[in-house]
Amino acid sequence: MQLDDTYKRIIELDEEEQIGHEYFKVTGHYLDYIDLVFLLKGQNPYDFSRLASAAAQEHKKDLLAKLKSGYLETLQERLFIADDTNAEIQHLPRYIDIEAHRHDFFEIVCTMGGTCLHRVEEKNVFMHQGDVSIIPPNVRHHLLAEPDCAAFTIKIRKSTFGNVFSVLMRSGSALSSYFSRALYSKHYQNSLTFHCGQDKFLPELLLYMLAQQFEKKRYYNYVLDGLITTFFSYLVQNFEDTIELASGSNTMNGQMTAIENYMRQNYRTATLTSTAKHFYISPAYLSTMIKKQTGHTFSNILQKIKMEHAARLLTETDMKVEQICGNVGYQDTTQFIRTFKKHYGTTPRRFRSESGQS
Repeated sequence: MQLDDTYKRIIELDEEEQIGHEYFKVTGHYLDYIDLVFLLKGQNPYDFSRLASAAAQEHKKDLLAKLKSGYLETLQERLFIADDTNAEIQHLPRYIDIEAHRHDFFEIVCTMGGTCLHRVEEKNVFMHQGDVSIIPPNVRHHLLAEPDCAAFTIKIRKSTFGNVFSVLMRSGSALSSYFSRALYSKHYQNSLTFHCGQDKFLPELLLYMLAQQFEKKRYYNYVLDGLITTFFSYLVQNFEDTIELASGSNTMNGQMTAIENYMRQNYRTATLTSTAKHFYISPAYLSTMIKKQTGHTFSNILQKIKMEHAARLLTETDMKVEQICGNVGYQDTTQFIRTFKKHYGTTPRRFRSESGQS
């Protein structure tokens, strides 16, 4: 598929947007997504008079009740990301208003042109051409595309996002603090936006990604993973100094950020006791703080950090498994292999083999 064809496909209004457009011309308002679902169930989705019926009102009342109860409010990645892929790309619909929601995956909003209103928790952010926003899991947000807006959303599994940024998260920078918080805190309510302006490479890269998903050629999911990694690496390489944080209400404090960075810098030898001593607090207090603010235990987080390092060494070096075991702080190779398999679903040697390393 040519990139021009891909761009044309996302610029043209699809069936749902056409219905929304007609509704907009009649009423001057965007079509509520819940109303759209109701219209699509009928024989004529352009018969807007049906929205005044008792059946439509009951339909809306039922779905809104489910949203408020949390049944639909936190969207699950299994419903939005195909089983054989780590990411799903969609264009942001125009003339349609989708209810504010949360999800258990990461979502990336990429604006190629026009304007998009993005409400993150209680703060409004206007996105323009070249803006790329990262929305972590459990953040309530609401996207509303202007009629001239050309934007994509990329839904990415939480596990995949952690792997993509595993190197950045070890840097000890402000950016690594953000990614650590987003991955480990159950109450983190910030989105992060890169302002990329008129950059020409990112729009082309996005179109290549979308073309791969459209065509679904052999190995397209692996190609898509590689393009997404390139996308984020390019963002950080060229636009880290443009980052803007949209702050919500967060319970994770600066001390917790410092603790996470300390664990990443000292993962080989860090223990609950040594970390607590470094920050002049008791091990019991540290354990309680981490559990309360992240939902994970100290050992859970430390183990994940060690496994990320082990995976990188397996794919980027020719070190033997026994050497990697010691390098990431394990004395027992059998225990290391068992932990690695539990974390990644395969043994270290098979992991290396499947990644293309000999």
